[in-house]
Amino acid sequence: MTGLAEEEMALGLDLKLAGLACEIRFGERLAPYTTFQVGGPADALALPKDEAELAGLIARCLAEGLPVSVLGGGANTLVRDGGIHGVVVCLVNGFRQLGVAEEGEAPIVEAGAGVKIPQLVRFAAERGLAGLECLAGVPGTVGGALAMNAGTAERFVGEAVESIRWARLSGGGVETLPASALAFVYREARFPEPGVVTAVRFRLSRGDAGALRAYLKENAAVRRERQPWGVPCAGSIFRNPPGERAGRLIEAAGLKGRRVGGAEVSRVHANFLVNCGGARAADVMELIEVVRARVREVHGLELQLELKIVGEDAA
Repeated sequence: MTGLAEEEMALGLDLKLAGLACEIRFGERLAPYTTFQVGGPADALALPKDEAELAGLIARCLAEGLPVSVLGGGANTLVRDGGIHGVVVCLVNGFRQLGVAEEGEAPIVEAGAGVKIPQLVRFAAERGLAGLECLAGVPGTVGGALAMNAGTAERFVGEAVESIRWARLSGGGVETLPASALAFVYREARFPEPGVVTAVRFRLSRGDAGALRAYLKENAAVRRERQPWGVPCAGSIFRNPPGERAGRLIEAAGLKGRRVGGAEVSRVHANFLVNCGGARAADVMELIEVVRARVREVHGLELQLELKIVGEDAA
């Protein structure tokens, strides 16, 4: 898209989106909506509160020919300094329902896509429901965890998914999709086509509430010791190569504490980059290339990103 076309689209967005029920914020900086606290503005940030508002928004964008992208809980995401053109959908204003249903012997937990992962994990543990422990310590929201097939090296959240509620960006409203229609692979859930997840149903098993709470407490203590805590970051930056750990490779290459601008390789865990204050996306991306080049030089391995990079570079 040319600069003139971008300007014309931005100027007309308020008219094209007028009258919608959901809240729209024009030129909204996206940094506060990410755990990295980095990123430029969205032409329009849409904040639907429920499925009806979301369906109406998608229908209007289709009718007006507006590009639509999705920003979940902002974890594991880097928004470039130029921001994101078109309409960015963010579900932080709603989609926080959380409940249990009984279906035969297997309890089902249904969580809105905007539910924070720590809340979901505690909710299940307090009720003695096992199967979501792999999400302990994971940041972000249910929708983002599903999209990333978040979890540990041994288990991923996709293994517990029974079905999802979602809206296709091609239109048609909100529908239920069984887990069998998705492909869960390492750090990714593949959908039939682009869409917005509004809720996830997890099929769990009975467990001991006391043991589950104790596990979560121990896990939290370990993560506080082994991962950066209390500073803006996006989670793991690189995927683990087969049979290896990206953090070990980066640390062995002498990169802990390496800094570009306001971005730094964590001194606690080398597969985390942290925002030490005032970091730009350009700083983060330059540091990523520094790390890749050094690991390639020392270990002969090419690190692949787990971090999702979206948006445009600054002009």
